[in-house]
Amino acid sequence: MTFVPPESPSRPFTLAAEHRTLRTTRRSLRIFSLLLAGVLLLSVLMVIAIALRQDRDATAHDRQLLSQAWQARQDTMLTDVRDYAFWGEAWRNLHVTLNTRWAWEEENLGPGLYKEYHYEGVFVVDGAGRTRYAVIDGKRADLPLEAWLGAQSAALLRDARRLDNAALARNAEIQRQPAIVVAAPISMGKVPGLPDVPGPPSVLVFVNLFTPAKLDALGKMLDVRAPRAALDTRDALQQPRMTLGVREGASVVLRWQAKDPGSRLLALLLPILAAMALLTGWITRRVSRHALHNAVLSDRRFAMLTVSQQELANSEARFRDLAEAASDWIWETDEKGRLIYLSSRFHRLTGHQIADWTGEHIDRLLTHPSHSLVAWLMRQEESSSSAPLRCQFLSAQGERRIGHLVAKTIWHNGRRAGFRGTVSDITQGMEAEARIQFLSRHDALTGLSNRIQLQEFLTRHLEPPHLASPLAIVSLDLDQFKPLNDHWGHAAGDQVLNQMAQRLQRGVGAHELAARLGGDDFVLVLQEGDAETVAHRCTRLLHEVQQPIFTGQHAHYLTASIGIACAPQDASHPEALLRMSDIALNEARAAGRNRWVWYANNMASQRDHKRDMAQRIEQALRDDEFTLHYQPRYQLQSGRLAGAEALIRWQPAGGPPIPPDRFIPLAEENGLIVAISDWVLARACRDASGWGADRYVSVNISPVEFRTTDLVERVARALASSGLPATRLELEITENVTFEHPQQALEVMQGLRALGVRLTVDDFGTGYAALGYLKTFPFNGLKIDRSWMKDFPESQQAESVVAGIIALAHAFALTITAEGIETEAQLDQLKRLSCEEGQGYFLGRPMPLLAFAALLDSTSHTTLIRA
Repeated sequence: MTFVPPESPSRPFTLAAEHRTLRTTRRSLRIFSLLLAGVLLLSVLMVIAIALRQDRDATAHDRQLLSQAWQARQDTMLTDVRDYAFWGEAWRNLHVTLNTRWAWEEENLGPGLYKEYHYEGVFVVDGAGRTRYAVIDGKRADLPLEAWLGAQSAALLRDARRLDNAALARNAEIQRQPAIVVAAPISMGKVPGLPDVPGPPSVLVFVNLFTPAKLDALGKMLDVRAPRAALDTRDALQQPRMTLGVREGASVVLRWQAKDPGSRLLALLLPILAAMALLTGWITRRVSRHALHNAVLSDRRFAMLTVSQQELANSEARFRDLAEAASDWIWETDEKGRLIYLSSRFHRLTGHQIADWTGEHIDRLLTHPSHSLVAWLMRQEESSSSAPLRCQFLSAQGERRIGHLVAKTIWHNGRRAGFRGTVSDITQGMEAEARIQFLSRHDALTGLSNRIQLQEFLTRHLEPPHLASPLAIVSLDLDQFKPLNDHWGHAAGDQVLNQMAQRLQRGVGAHELAARLGGDDFVLVLQEGDAETVAHRCTRLLHEVQQPIFTGQHAHYLTASIGIACAPQDASHPEALLRMSDIALNEARAAGRNRWVWYANNMASQRDHKRDMAQRIEQALRDDEFTLHYQPRYQLQSGRLAGAEALIRWQPAGGPPIPPDRFIPLAEENGLIVAISDWVLARACRDASGWGADRYVSVNISPVEFRTTDLVERVARALASSGLPATRLELEITENVTFEHPQQALEVMQGLRALGVRLTVDDFGTGYAALGYLKTFPFNGLKIDRSWMKDFPESQQAESVVAGIIALAHAFALTITAEGIETEAQLDQLKRLSCEEGQGYFLGRPMPLLAFAALLDSTSHTTLIRA
């Protein structure tokens, strides 16, 4: 029933006003309703657009995850195939020859590749395209590569052989399953000395089939639903999909089940929006008088809410960006220590899934050797301390990691609500610190103690109260290591040192020490006081050293020299003991190597004597105390004086003469032989330049000088300063020069011959030279050593040897000279054997320059010996 008020006198005006208000109100309500309807419609469209965008983003995200996983698997397979293909042993056992025992039985290329690396196919294809070795699903097979790859195999092998120390990857479809195929040419790697095989290289091929089980596991790992291969051509055109290109074949298509988060969003929001539209219309109709006022209030409130939400979103974005950019992962627990929050960095740094640890007690994740983490957090709260804690945790792969934890208590309404903090993974820093600490006290190559730890060990055991405990300091040096290192290279030398270090380490007890001081110098500290026991252990040590050491296919046989010093008998100071054992080691080398020598007091005095003698030699060079004597050399058939051999003599001022055999070896040992040789060359060339005619001077060259690089320049300098023609200088060289560094010796001799200098083998017949070196090295002549002249010609053996050497020299077109001619019978027999030149006391003793000059004058027109 409608109430009708009584009319008043001003009713027309009132009605006009009411109509006007009603029209205005209706018009306003109509406009407002249209706007509200438009807003609702726009909201629905936006929700639909967002839902569709979410569906597309989810599909794109899944496709990106699959693509990255697929690429990561390709990269892993490329690394694996390179590790196997660029390996000297693979070259030797798969390319040079197929060694199935090495490949299959020793599991270098066997079932482990299927069990551990999940490679369903492993193939070795030779240069002719034949599959020489195949492993299918972890079992030996005779299936060729073409049976799996079909027409793609030829292009794959062709492209792989074009690579140089690289590998390639191809996508393929094998047995209606997607697959990754990688290939690389087998090469020698960095191993020197491997045999070469002509023709194209063999190719190593790994095949990884993505079976349904593997795709299912991949989907679970990537949170991609039900990934699978496309069933047919029609299925391959459906979405979502990821297409993998394949050369010379159809594309491989992966399908999966879309997550459709937007569809679920629509299913949730559209009914709500519809209900809101109905409710809004009903409310608008009911409260039409207050619609405008309520709209204004609503707009204001909505604006304030939007600002608040934006600020909240900005705050959350800042927190999320900070958590993602930080190197730490953030955690939060409730008051009982259960984890309620872990930042996404937790998964990337530890490999654990965040959901697996949410709700777990923090003590299960982070551990400390001495106390509970929650108990520590509570103690920190009570003491108001904020000191960090070093804790441990396990990664998803089971690796023990070290973390640096910082935490604080969360308070809410005056009570503890939990704890919050960060954890930094400092494992690498700790490992680097431990490595630095280890390397500071150990040898980087062998792992033995270094000089620092050796000094600390000796200091600790030589200080009271350990001073009375006996120690044996054993210095060991490998006798043949330097030639081995020079010939086989530093890589082989390092292997030898490593294996030798292991043997020495096994030879010391728990309270003893093995150290490497550098190169092939080792020191053992034995807690032994009995000389017989030490000698027995040194015998075993030499026996261990003499066992063959294998580097690749090569066996090396070494010996060692050992010097022993004892504490406290010999000394009680580390430096003194090491010096004494080193002195004894030098004595062992001098005594013939492959032995041990105990330190004795007179060794130090001998060493001091050698040092003093070396200083005297240097002083003698400065004071010009050396002189040259010349022993004449004659042409035996004509009796003509051909030249002389320069022999050095040392006459100290105010003292007896010192023979060459006392100071020449010492000069060679101390590096003074070069200075002496320069003096001899300069003086001999200057003296010989005044002899006239074509008489030559012969100078002995030490083998040590062939280890230098400037011998040719020094000889050229001596010739240039004296003006002596190079053809009148003869250099006498011992046989052993050609043994230590034959290539270097050959280059030096060729340089000397290029100057025009004559080269003669000195003391021929006393060394171990083979006949081949007379042909290889550019000698002009050889000298028969005086040791063969003692029993010549009375001894039939001596005469046969001398005759053989003369015949050998004639066969190689070399000038033959006999040393040590003491009798007329020797001279006559040498002439009958056609020996060309000779020298000896019967022909002339070494004499000073003035006496030799007088001899030259007296023989200018006559001969000294009868022809």
